[in-house]
Amino acid sequence: MSNKKRLAAAISVIMVVAFAFTMTGCGGGGASGVVNAFFDSIDKHDVKKFLNCFEEDVYEEILTFIDEDYLKDQLEIMDELFTDQFGKNWRKQIKVGKAEEIDKDGNITYYEVEVTLDGEKEYIQVVKIKGKYYLDDGSMGGFF
Repeated sequence: MSNKKRLAAAISVIMVVAFAFTMTGCGGGGASGVVNAFFDSIDKHDVKKFLNCFEEDVYEEILTFIDEDYLKDQLEIMDELFTDQFGKNWRKQIKVGKAEEIDKDGNITYYEVEVTLDGEKEYIQVVKIKGKYYLDDGSMGGFF
């Protein structure tokens, strides 16, 4: 499998899982910061950090359907998927680039953040709402 396909498959799995949970917001650090926090949360199996990468209004609702132990297990599985595909230092290999504004709709600004792994580039959508940055859960279902 080519590096591009492996990167696409790994990010696709993460985005599908993230879309299934549709969580709450990372806040500061800019659009690139929320993408870094997302990958860091997987690497460290940090449930709170992971949840904070998605919009706040869904946080409590999600936790009524799944508990934090289950989510931690899912982060461990995602970490294992990355490790299997890219080695145990996979997080150090992911380079998160600058964000590019791609659209604005009222008080919501949409960004694309370039992510590079093994020389292959992909893009993750981020939104800025009320001064805080979040992964764009609305774009994740059709990420690939």
